[in-house]
Amino acid sequence: MHKASSLLLAASVISGCASLGNPEEDVIAALNEQNYARAIEVIDATPESHKQYPLLQEQYAGILQASDEYRQHLMQEAEAYGRRQQWADAFGLLEENRDKVVAPYAIDELTASLAILEGRQLNELLADRRAEQAEAMLESARLSDTLANFHDSRAVAEKQRLDEERELLVADLNRLGEYFAEQQKWHQARDLLRYAQQLAPDQEPSPQLARAQQVLNSADQRARAKRNQALQTEAEQLMARYQRNGTMDSLLAARRFLDRHKGNPILSKHRDRLEQWSRRRFNEEMNTGEALYARGQYKEAYRIWKQLAPLYPNDEELNKKLERSRRVLSNLKSLQQS
Repeated sequence: MHKASSLLLAASVISGCASLGNPEEDVIAALNEQNYARAIEVIDATPESHKQYPLLQEQYAGILQASDEYRQHLMQEAEAYGRRQQWADAFGLLEENRDKVVAPYAIDELTASLAILEGRQLNELLADRRAEQAEAMLESARLSDTLANFHDSRAVAEKQRLDEERELLVADLNRLGEYFAEQQKWHQARDLLRYAQQLAPDQEPSPQLARAQQVLNSADQRARAKRNQALQTEAEQLMARYQRNGTMDSLLAARRFLDRHKGNPILSKHRDRLEQWSRRRFNEEMNTGEALYARGQYKEAYRIWKQLAPLYPNDEELNKKLERSRRVLSNLKSLQQS
């Protein structure tokens, strides 16, 4: 795992003048374990009267940066596991390290996104298996009726098992068919729902079966479905890029794309998810900037607030913070020049 050598160097400086039980030693221990959240907690709990308080404050911004780098490394490794379909490793890595980073919201969002991808792949596998099972069961459709003519208890038990298997299979075929209809994968939706209808002709078919047949019979709707699928794919790629690199540019690129397609309801869930990410990042970095500002690190606070401006340019609170920090930096520059 990546370690920030500059932080360990700073930790060695601290250790040279720390005594047993002092908060500086807790910071060192936390950094050695790459527990950046714990290191920040220790610094925040250190009173100004402590002799190492100034030195700890100097490390604050560096620890935040190291935490960001560590989080990005974790996310890239988890995504690599996901691409290899090693889902247990991906989720285990994120769960084990989530509380070590200062702002875990990005890890939470990646965990949710990976869960969606895992569910999508699992549904694809299950769809193939359920289709094979449906084919086999349709080939032996008369078996249940034949077993009903037997008096032997084994035939009664076998018929009961067969009927229960059919009931469970029909329920899963309907569930998967409706899932693929929601994803606008109409061929899979139609085939799965058709199997369900064939296995249970007395049941009311899913409304999505007629919808799937209508879409597949309409050239215009097929083209629209293809276009929507392409839009969904592009939106997911843009959002995944932001999750990989965590840059504001990637977040803004995803927002611009979704804003261009505001009228398309197929992207409504993507818009909702991205808005949650944007609001969380905005709130987290507003608080981070405020913490830096309170410690007199005005330039760093201004930089963080400045990069947030394109996200919510009309936010009154952010604009006030930018104006306040600009005045402070201007005054400091004037004092230095004089």
